[in-house]
Amino acid sequence: MTATRKERERQAREELILDHAQRLFRRDGYQDVNLDELAQAVEYSKGTIYLHFQSKEDLALAVATRALKHRADLFDRAIQFKGGSRERIRSIGYACVEFMVTYPNYFSAELMLKSDSFWEKASEAQRQKHALEGGRCFRTVHKAIIDGQTSGDLPPSPHMTTELQAFSLIAMTMGSHIMTQVHDLRVLAGIEDASTIVRVNQDLVLDGMGWKPLFRDFDYAASDHRIHDEIFPESNWFKAK
Repeated sequence: MTATRKERERQAREELILDHAQRLFRRDGYQDVNLDELAQAVEYSKGTIYLHFQSKEDLALAVATRALKHRADLFDRAIQFKGGSRERIRSIGYACVEFMVTYPNYFSAELMLKSDSFWEKASEAQRQKHALEGGRCFRTVHKAIIDGQTSGDLPPSPHMTTELQAFSLIAMTMGSHIMTQVHDLRVLAGIEDASTIVRVNQDLVLDGMGWKPLFRDFDYAASDHRIHDEIFPESNWFKAK
């Protein structure tokens, strides 16, 4: 009983630290976050923070992992959509935008987190937690691709394994998220709505893979309304359209 209560208290303290750390990282950026300010905000000593996280890198990775877990949870919800296989992969695409709206700077931060100079300073435990949530995202996309081939909607590729197809789709999506954050590129490309262009790029890739029904042959706008109503009713970015 005592050990269980202590563990709950430890978890609550860790969540409090992560809540405030996320706020400070978002406001100040990684380089300028001050752990003394964080300690004051959570009303614990820096020593207590170091009991949970070995370094600032460890803390930053834990914040990113919590966000990545949210992304994986969104993907798990998305693939439950009742529809054709391309509608389900489109539902995952919808989840990608939902995540982007919630964590707009995540993928830019992810590039920093995975650099050798940063990654090696984080603890092995935090690196494993991060990899676990990233693996969940990948496996959900891969499952959708397998489902597409099994249903006959997605023809097998003579050049790419299903794993590489999943990788390509994820890489394009992450790249689109990052590039739409660059103001000058958005202006040059005439992009007014980042969420729209991310999904357009996804549809271009899916059409290129031959995933049927092709975009021109199906009312995916109706699918999006169902995805919103049935899977993501809290999605404010979609309601605004």
